[in-house]
Amino acid sequence: MMNEELINEESAAAAEALAAVESEGFYLNGDGVMTIEMDGEVMDGEALDGEALDESAVAEVVIETPEETIARLESELAAARAQADEAIDRMQRTAAEFQNTRKRQDRLLQESLERATQRLLTALLPVQDGFDLAFQNLPASLTPEEMAWMDGFRRIYDKLGTILTDEGVAAIEKEGPFDPNRHEAVTNEPSDVVESGHIIATLRSGYILKDRVLRPALVRVAQ
Repeated sequence: MMNEELINEESAAAAEALAAVESEGFYLNGDGVMTIEMDGEVMDGEALDGEALDESAVAEVVIETPEETIARLESELAAARAQADEAIDRMQRTAAEFQNTRKRQDRLLQESLERATQRLLTALLPVQDGFDLAFQNLPASLTPEEMAWMDGFRRIYDKLGTILTDEGVAAIEKEGPFDPNRHEAVTNEPSDVVESGHIIATLRSGYILKDRVLRPALVRVAQ
């Protein structure tokens, strides 16, 4: 009699325990592992081992089929790829903007250097004119001492000419047809020797810097 009562009590306790487990939201997944969902996270028996469950945190268990799992992972992979593509696109645009900015800065620097060089070379042209006039109007006879001085000035003149040539400066042609882009006519006069529209004489030399006119030549032109 006592054994039957003991068996009945154990059966009742087991039934109550099973009912309690079912009421708390514990379920078995497809692999036979007990899982619950806590705060939106599905946890199995190993994760739950040793942890106290807050009764308010236990919710309905979500069980995915293999097809649903594959679909979810594919969706997450597609989202990750989209984020990676967007990051690569931003990086490429940034790199392109950097290259364009660098090229623009290099171009501005080059143009600034060219303008500075042009101003300096233009400032040296009157010095060249002074030497030209001096050598064109040398006295008929010079003493040995004066010749020594003249040789020194000629070497300076040659060095100045070398500097201008090395920088790309060239003299504008002093003969031939008149070019309004390179010559500036001081007079237009009749000539029996020079063809009409051609240069009779150059009063001041003109110079160009890499096809850019530094200073036009002053000329007399035949009508």
